[in-house]
Amino acid sequence: VLTVLVWQYLPLAQGAGMAFFDYRLIGPSTWVGVDNFGDLLFDSYWWNAVWNSVRYSVLVIFLTFLPPIVLAILLQEVPRGRLLFRLIYYLPAVVTGLVTILLWKQFYEPSERGALNALMLRIPAVGFLVAALALFLLCLAFARRLQNNDMTLAAWSFVLVGVMLLVTVAGLANPMLLLPGETWLEALTRAPGHLFHYLPEPYRWLSNPDTAMLSCVIPMVWAGMGPGCLIYLAALKGIPDDYYEAADMDGATFIDKILFIIFPMLKPLLIINFIGAFIHSWYGAEGNILVMTGGAANTEVAGLHIWFKAFTFLQFGPATAMAWMLGFMLIGFTVYQLRILARVEFRTTGEK
Repeated sequence: VLTVLVWQYLPLAQGAGMAFFDYRLIGPSTWVGVDNFGDLLFDSYWWNAVWNSVRYSVLVIFLTFLPPIVLAILLQEVPRGRLLFRLIYYLPAVVTGLVTILLWKQFYEPSERGALNALMLRIPAVGFLVAALALFLLCLAFARRLQNNDMTLAAWSFVLVGVMLLVTVAGLANPMLLLPGETWLEALTRAPGHLFHYLPEPYRWLSNPDTAMLSCVIPMVWAGMGPGCLIYLAALKGIPDDYYEAADMDGATFIDKILFIIFPMLKPLLIINFIGAFIHSWYGAEGNILVMTGGAANTEVAGLHIWFKAFTFLQFGPATAMAWMLGFMLIGFTVYQLRILARVEFRTTGEK
């Protein structure tokens, strides 16, 4: 308890005081009251960093929170080689975080030698369109089953996610489908031969604002999917087989089992992991982005902005005010999620 007090709460109390000073490392600090907080309200760079944090958080939640659940379900259903597949998906987690980031930075090399560009340059435009359409139809299938059970809000959420995936993945084909200065209407009137065109030049993943933020999140997906998958896989083992047998007798489909058996049974674990993923996406992004882009290409998140303000410009007062404002913005969400978790009823596997 004393260790936590010294290393956690004592610095927190000192930081609370720094927010009200023009804090100086050398020389006396000047009391400024709430001026540091007031200046933030009109600081466009700060609010742009907050918006970038929102973008980053959304990508992290969709790409690092949901895929391990899907992977766990697939690994549970695979007929052979389960141990081998689990080992393959867990191996990236043993690689040091900095090594993972530097490895992927080489993958993103903006030339034909980059691993990712070498793959993308061999996929025609129709390949991206087919993948986008497949993801959209998959989301529509989930939405349809939810709508059939009068879960309208959840159904429309899946439709929205499907539209986002459709636009994002199909957008990768734009350089192959559109000529310079050409509109989509003009492209549709041309011969369909352009559907089999390839990328005219390699992507500049980390310097293009349209792809830089996504490129910073993908290494986290690669490294974090294995451990998250094993947690969900262990939880899936606790679901009684009687539920699946009853669902089969009622004519439930594979999607029905996911929506109405797996998700309800894993609800407490999902809420806990969702809270952790959300908070980590706001406080754990700066190191990743600092190595990947250094905050360029519109990727400077709030944590990195605070770091630059404090340790590059030595403006500790405004930086501390930013940290407190960021903390207060997240407290409301966390309290709301914990209240939901408090109402969840936990049961053991054999309990009726």
